[in-house]
Amino acid sequence: MKNIILIGYRGSGKTTLGQMIAKRQWMGFVDLDDEVRKKFDNQSIAAIWTKHGEKEWRRVEVEVAEKICKKRGQVVALGGGTLMEPVARRAVMEAPDAVRIYLYCSPEELHRRISSDPGSCESRPDLTKLGGGIEEIEKVLAEREPTYKAVADKVLDVTHLNPDNGMRYLIERCL
Repeated sequence: MKNIILIGYRGSGKTTLGQMIAKRQWMGFVDLDDEVRKKFDNQSIAAIWTKHGEKEWRRVEVEVAEKICKKRGQVVALGGGTLMEPVARRAVMEAPDAVRIYLYCSPEELHRRISSDPGSCESRPDLTKLGGGIEEIEKVLAEREPTYKAVADKVLDVTHLNPDNGMRYLIERCL
């Protein structure tokens, strides 16, 4: 069975859509961030970055990504920064029998989604000195998007889609 690997910025719906698709397609679901957090006693990503640093997070993230990408028959929600690590990017690109889908979402909608999630600010670290707002999203997305697009087999614009429509369109148009 084909793996479905979801790529995108935080707030793009990788976890929400991934869980829905996995249930609908009778597949396993893996959230890469959650798997990495398990290696740090399930601390929040923000706490891990504060205590161990982003570099240690990324090291473990690469190890977990390599292991997960070798399995089959699962929906995988990558972390937003996973593909920025060359070894993890290679593991995703070489994942057997996989379709890699970039969930594009406009910076404005990402900002709306992230800022409306009360747990996001507490559990996720800022990615730049810009403090997590729209400027940070625009900057980081501009840096990551070329890689997202280069790795993706398909791109789905989820900016104006609710989760049910996103799942339906993803299944109909990408699988």
